[in-house]
Amino acid sequence: MKVVYSMDKSIRVEIEKVSDRPYFSMQYYGDYCIEKYLEEGASKIEDFCNFVDKNLVNKKMNLNNKEQGCAAFTARNLEGNILFGRNMDCECAIPMRIQINDNNNYKSLAFLNMAELDWDENTYDTLETDVKLTVASPYSPKDGINEHGLAVACLTDAKAKYPQHNKVTLFDETLPRLILNKSKTVDEAIQLVDKYNLFYIIAPLHFLVADSKGDSAVIEFEDGKMAITKKNKNYQVVTNFTLYNNPNHEGFGKDRYENIESELEKRQGIISENDALELLKKNVIPGDEQWSVVYNLTKRSVLITFSGEYNNVYRYEL
Repeated sequence: MKVVYSMDKSIRVEIEKVSDRPYFSMQYYGDYCIEKYLEEGASKIEDFCNFVDKNLVNKKMNLNNKEQGCAAFTARNLEGNILFGRNMDCECAIPMRIQINDNNNYKSLAFLNMAELDWDENTYDTLETDVKLTVASPYSPKDGINEHGLAVACLTDAKAKYPQHNKVTLFDETLPRLILNKSKTVDEAIQLVDKYNLFYIIAPLHFLVADSKGDSAVIEFEDGKMAITKKNKNYQVVTNFTLYNNPNHEGFGKDRYENIESELEKRQGIISENDALELLKKNVIPGDEQWSVVYNLTKRSVLITFSGEYNNVYRYEL
């Protein structure tokens, strides 16, 4: 069954249930007011929810954000294709694949956690009467890729301290959407992020960004300043501690970081897509694992598998 929702001819949302995990897919057409959001900003979560309520949903919006353990890395395969792998680890997730058709921004394919947008396992069955819960979904992808082969993932970094300069402030979990919409390269993404202040709800984040040319960087925030760690090997790894100025990799996720780094070092940064997926699955946070995804930035393709149905590997192309 496909649920279709149209709002004032400006937005059309098509949602399908892909599996009983549950896992869903969404095609989103239209203007979700992202440009207006970038102009106005939001300095706290109430501001963001009010913006969405006023411009999109026309009903009270609730956010149930989850702390994200997670791990991510970049590498290459034997053909030289750039790979970007990511684990999504959190206490609860209802995954949604979203593809957006928006003439004003780059096309993208991304994954988000609908549990953070007030979904539960029964929401899909009532969507025909309550589909407005989905209209704000473009704002909060956890990871994704755009038409230029630029990929991004957000991960918890509890020690980060965001800047508070005289700039527009954004909700940190909307930053991946901004990067996917506006950036072709890692350097463009860094310049874009530097234009904004950020705020968080549960814990601050850092971001792994990579492009189809093979460049990658971890964007972090230390003492109110943006800090960039670019790759210095054929690969780059990030988990949940600050990388910048932390040569001993102290902090939460050190074990997962070192396990992934050791395997990639052994392989000199060269790994197949299937092996990258297996490497991710071996380095989840037990009990919090939700999905493991590998993006091929050269081919603009995706492999993803979900906890509870690891025998199913879904393949997509942008």
